[in-house]
Amino acid sequence: MTTEQSGIPADLNVIEAALGRMVYRAGNLEAVVRYTGGRLVTTDKQREALDGVPAGALVREAMELARKAAADGRISGAAQSDLVKLLDEIDSHLKCRNAYIHGMWVSRANGQPFVMLSQKKRKVQTQPLAPEELGKLSDSLLVLSNNVFDWVNRVFDAEN
Repeated sequence: MTTEQSGIPADLNVIEAALGRMVYRAGNLEAVVRYTGGRLVTTDKQREALDGVPAGALVREAMELARKAAADGRISGAAQSDLVKLLDEIDSHLKCRNAYIHGMWVSRANGQPFVMLSQKKRKVQTQPLAPEELGKLSDSLLVLSNNVFDWVNRVFDAEN
């Protein structure tokens, strides 16, 4: 089947650019979470254990490291609470990212450009695939990256 037969627009540059930007920002966010986890560990072995951990598991690992750091008195309970709130928000945004990345994109029979099919609990769901929605997610990922990095600077600069 050709692009013309499928109804998919021949020029996908706008959607592909929005998707690429979102993936790039999600990667930056993952790197910031990995860096944050690295600041919370107490040994090189723990730091090395963070390498290669997928983003979702990395968020959970960072939460656990924050809990341990607070229990050991290396960060305050308030700092732990602030980070956990950020990490919860990151987790939900990364799930949105995963839905876009792992979803199947199709055109609708009525000619609307794209929907993304995803399957949850054995039910197929659709949602619009629009550059604007990808842009909103991309912007949120950037804000979260900045907020986590600000948290690291605030918490760890306070001890120096």
